[in-house]
Amino acid sequence: MKSVVGKTRATVFLILLLPSWAIGCARQQPIPTEQLQIKINLLCTTCDDFLQCTATDSSAESGFKLYRLREKSFFAQIATIWDYLIQWIHRKTDDRRPLTIYLEQSGASRVLVPDAIAKVDLVTGLITLPDSTIDMRDGNWFVAGESAGKCRTMVRRDGYRWLRSLLNKPLPTEGTL
Repeated sequence: MKSVVGKTRATVFLILLLPSWAIGCARQQPIPTEQLQIKINLLCTTCDDFLQCTATDSSAESGFKLYRLREKSFFAQIATIWDYLIQWIHRKTDDRRPLTIYLEQSGASRVLVPDAIAKVDLVTGLITLPDSTIDMRDGNWFVAGESAGKCRTMVRRDGYRWLRSLLNKPLPTEGTL
């Protein structure tokens, strides 16, 4: 009787394991990080990422759009624990991040869109935004399907510095930390 129960358990285990294995093998693989000019860590839920996009016919000094992929909410951060746990079975290849869009023109800065969603897809190498798309492989920026310019990742420290200047808040000094 024990051997029949053992065989039944093994059969049930294989029936459940094989489909999940087949699904895992059929998934498309993400573009290797080395091939991406714009790198976004999908498992970092407390990171802010700043993407500075400049139109083809202008320079960053004359104006740009700044896309801030903000940190996730508390519950979304808790859900990411699951992503860490199943990495060896199901690698995370896409994510949705809270987004704020800023505009700087002729030295004047303002918030364009305070609350939106950005979709990051490492399989296609695209960041889909409410008003445009960024190709992570080469930084090309597309608005309505047409090339609009180039984007680059802004160093977080510089992104926060830019935000503080927009809010008219001084940078922290050694004595105020």
